[in-house]
Formats: sequence, C-alpha cells, structure tokens
Amino acid sequence: MHWYSKEGEPRHFIKGKNGKTRATTLRDARKHGWMPSVTSVLDILAKPGLDTWKINKTIEAAATVDRSFVGADVWKAKVIEESKKETLEASFRGSRIHDMLESCFKKELEPTGDDANIFHAVDALLKVNCGEQNWRSEEVVCNIQKGYGGMIDLVSDEWVIDFKTKEFNTGGKQLAYESMAYQLIAYERALPAPPKRIANIFISANNPGVVVFHEWDKDEFNRYWTIFESSLTVWKNVKKYWPERYNKEEESSG
Repeated sequence: MHWYSKEGEPRHFIKGKNGKTRATTLRDARKHGWMPSVTSVLDILAKPGLDTWKINKTIEAAATVDRSFVGADVWKAKVIEESKKETLEASFRGSRIHDMLESCFKKELEPTGDDANIFHAVDALLKVNCGEQNWRSEEVVCNIQKGYGGMIDLVSDEWVIDFKTKEFNTGGKQLAYESMAYQLIAYERALPAPPKRIANIFISANNPGVVVFHEWDKDEFNRYWTIFESSLTVWKNVKKYWPERYNKEEESSG
C-alpha cells in the first residue's frame, strides 16, 4: 500500500527499529495519521477481469512448469512464481516509462531512441487534445477532509491526466475501463476549484510512439465520485481507521 502525510509527503517506506527501510504498514499509518493512496483505496473493489487474467496465467504456468523431480509444495511455489513474471515485468516497464516521462516534463532529461518516440507522441497528443498547458508532473495531492492522498502523473489548471502503459496496437483493443475514472475523479476532487477535465493517456509498451487519449464524461463526474467515496467508506470500516479523525496532540499525549 502507498501512504501520504497530511503535509503532502509520500510515506510509502519507513525506517524500522533495526535501522533498515521497509514498506509502511497500516499500524505505522495509524501511529502517524498518514492517509491511504487513491489506488490503495480502490483495491477494496472487486476486479473480476483482472482476477480471471491471473487465473489464466496460473493455469498457463501450471502447464509449463515441470513437476517430475520436485515435491508438490515446491511445484506449487514455482507455478505461482512463474505466473507472476509477466505482471512484474509489466509493472517494472510501466514504472520506468512513468519515471522517464516525469523527467522529460520536468525538463530534466532529453530522451533518445524509443523513449523519445514515446515522449514526443505523448506531448503531441496533449497539444492536440488539451492545447497549450502549464503541465506539472507527479504532483502530490491530499484531501485531508476525506482522508486520502495521491500522486497525479500530469496536472494543469484545466486538466488531470493519468498515464496507463499497456501492450496494444492501433485500434481493436479496449483500453479504458470505468475504474480508471474513479481514480482520476479522486485526484480532481483533491485539487482546488475550478473543476478539471480528466483523461487517461494509454501508452503502448510494445509499439513505442503509439498513444491513445481518452477523456472521461464530465456529466458522470458525480457518479464517479460517489463510487470512489463509497469505496473510501468501505476501506475505512474494513481497516477500522479514519485518517481524517487523527489528532496529533491527542496521539502524543496518549
């Protein structure tokens, strides 16, 4: 899970008692009043499409991992490890592309090769669909009243943009799913008024330079927000933690 302080600082990791850095836990968050990320909150929702994909990957792995010379427990562990390889590779690739785009939009990097194709395609797509904007990359936002935070890939005075990296060619494959709008509306509602337009940019991982722009319908914003806010309520009750109620002085005195 990812966490944010109410001062707008990422708190995904913390130094343990042994001096080593480790992932922040719910217990840590309770102690400091840190807020869950938007994506962590949305993990409370069922994702049947993703679950089916994971099941199929496990079946494929079970069909390829040799079990002739190992016990059942070792074989099961190898199957699970093999089934997760594609997910881990996709996560690493997506993180690398996000980091590259952040550096480019902050003018800290002049991309080359495939990275240049990706950045220039994204930049051109933004100009066509959004016009000239003063873009800010990887901006942390916090909704202290509601008790959540997050980091926006790209934001301006008019737009909230989230990048999604997938393997696809031009046309044919469904890219936009409504759950992506829940994430974006949560970011939008954590920003100062006026309301922003929200959109995803889909970036092809296997065809550098192929990008697709998808803007979400403004008439649906209230419904998207209702779904996210309901998910946040469920998350808080399941975890028995309400970050917006945290009082630092009370915690210190206790």
